[in-house]
Amino acid sequence: MSRKLMAVLVSTAMAFGSVSTSAWSAGEPAKQTTKTSTVAKNQSPLPAAGAAGIKQAQGAGDNSALILGGLIVGSIVLALLLTEDDDGGGGPPSPPGTN
Repeated sequence: MSRKLMAVLVSTAMAFGSVSTSAWSAGEPAKQTTKTSTVAKNQSPLPAAGAAGIKQAQGAGDNSALILGGLIVGSIVLALLLTEDDDGGGGPPSPPGTN
């Protein structure tokens, strides 16, 4: 297998190695007890909170897309650097003493 093909395969495997694409079926849900008190019925599932700030509402704190894009671009640059032909001439080596 050529070095270029091997470098491309290894860099692709490194880039997509941590991506999980499989789906698993959910198990049976846990049985809930049927007795509930009046306090539990009136309790809210989440506590009340204030309004979100502007940056939080616009999603300015989430950099996961930038990190993922950087990893993809970095792996492509690495693949290009590894597959670049840096051997020189490519012909048969010349005998010593002749240039």
